[in-house]
Amino acid sequence: MLDTEVLSRTAPRALDVVTPLGDVRFAVRAGGWDVPPRPELTWGLASGAWLCRWRHSSVRLDVVSGATAAGLPGVTRETTVLRVLAREDVGEFVVQAELAGAPHEDRTWESAFTAETADAVVSVGGPRAEELRRCSREGRHVPPYWSRLLGGDAVERTGGRLTWRLPRVDRGDYAELWVSVAWCAAGGDPGRAVDIDAARVLRELTQ
Repeated sequence: MLDTEVLSRTAPRALDVVTPLGDVRFAVRAGGWDVPPRPELTWGLASGAWLCRWRHSSVRLDVVSGATAAGLPGVTRETTVLRVLAREDVGEFVVQAELAGAPHEDRTWESAFTAETADAVVSVGGPRAEELRRCSREGRHVPPYWSRLLGGDAVERTGGRLTWRLPRVDRGDYAELWVSVAWCAAGGDPGRAVDIDAARVLRELTQ
């Protein structure tokens, strides 16, 4: 993903995104490995983002996270891009993002939700199953065989929690998933900011 030889190491950090309504917490499972909350290695990037790395005998997980311009007045956005590189066949790739204690909110979609209080509005979202199938067919972000393996139920939403249950990643292949969190003052609409061009945002984070 990046040449770490030219990067500066920093203290390990959890993937949590701090919002006005609480932390968005991530949980990742690759094959039979539950990824620990804190990475083995962390580097700071020139953009202000971080590159975090976890290593396992069968897989390496690299995560780039940080803030980029949302393009909407008053909206702050942070994006987390997770890349699994399979050293051996990985049977599944599961990513969960949860806004703990999120208030009930009617504005929900297949792969995103918005929570609002009298003080702030927070949206969390990532790719839909159909978007990942399209990426697979076009040779972007995910393996080419995912186009036939990804079912319509690959993304689950339960209250303030989103879960992507993704197919296998064969040895030598990689797969990327991205999750954006955006927020603003009460009465605003940050939901549009979590529907991103993942390649463009990744370039902005790693430039």
